[in-house]
Amino acid sequence: MLRKIIFATLLAAPLVFAQTNENKGSGTKAPTGTEAQPAGGRIRDERVTVENMTFWKKNATDGKGDYLEFTFDIVNKTEDNIPLKMFIIAFNERDLVDAEYRRYVEYPKWRKWDEDKKMHKLVLYNSIPETKHEEVAAFARKKEEAVAKNGGYKPKEEEPQPAGNKKKSPTLKQFLQYVQYIHENPNSGLDVMLQGFEDTKFTRKVEPTYRIEEKALKTNVWGKLLSRYRVDRKFFNHIGLVLYDTEAKKIVHRQFYSINGKFKIL
Repeated sequence: MLRKIIFATLLAAPLVFAQTNENKGSGTKAPTGTEAQPAGGRIRDERVTVENMTFWKKNATDGKGDYLEFTFDIVNKTEDNIPLKMFIIAFNERDLVDAEYRRYVEYPKWRKWDEDKKMHKLVLYNSIPETKHEEVAAFARKKEEAVAKNGGYKPKEEEPQPAGNKKKSPTLKQFLQYVQYIHENPNSGLDVMLQGFEDTKFTRKVEPTYRIEEKALKTNVWGKLLSRYRVDRKFFNHIGLVLYDTEAKKIVHRQFYSINGKFKIL
């Protein structure tokens, strides 16, 4: 039972990737679909709206961690079916400031640029459908090598792992690299049929981590993403939703929310 609604504010920082448009000035056909869209930031489409976004925190009964549970409605503003692919992601992103050290040694007031506050690190990441971190790492590496080949910076070499060392968890890439990976692989999302008026029927898809209910002009989504227990007890502080129209071949909704305040555990 939902005892307390946690409100979220739109993530203020712009999420924009530099893109190379090979068709520009070449006289060929202008890019369409996701090729013509930025790989980050908020995207809206007048045909589709997302309403009643609510999320809360709940203990996992198996003791493995805490769940970020959520529910929202996808509303069709047209009379036609809109076939969608859906991605839901949750993550914890923090700056590089050592809070414990800063308690004793304050940052110099005369130095206005605090690089540690500007740089961010991804601490937690989970998604529906599940993201394979090694695929994102390979994708990011390929992008970096392409930039280096075109005269940009040289990609950082991966640090070799000691022999016999088994990594307990994957090394997370930068958040924007996950966004760009989704942007360029939109068909890997969950199938959602946003129904119109014609030949509508109620359908329900139930999986361990989500439930999708489809009916005329509206689809309701409920889901949960696990934040496994850590020594520092970190939990998700952002959640994002991406919807891709498979017919128009473009993203019709993309928004990221920042979770403010403390959760009341249910």
